[in-house]
Amino acid sequence: MARKEEMETLVSKKPPEGLKTAKGASAASKALITRNLRLAFGEVASEPMPDRFLDLLGKIDEAEKKQ
Repeated sequence: MARKEEMETLVSKKPPEGLKTAKGASAASKALITRNLRLAFGEVASEPMPDRFLDLLGKIDEAEKKQ
């Protein structure tokens, strides 16, 4: 539960003021989106690949080599 609250706090924060450049909010928006994506998917991306997926990818590679 603490992790969810931490993510909600970080996601709701405004981006740093230094990012507002001549292009306005676009740089700040991109930074905010990037930060939020890293928060949301960072843990998932670092998890190991399940063995059954690795086996399936191996079978696909073998089938492609035979063609």
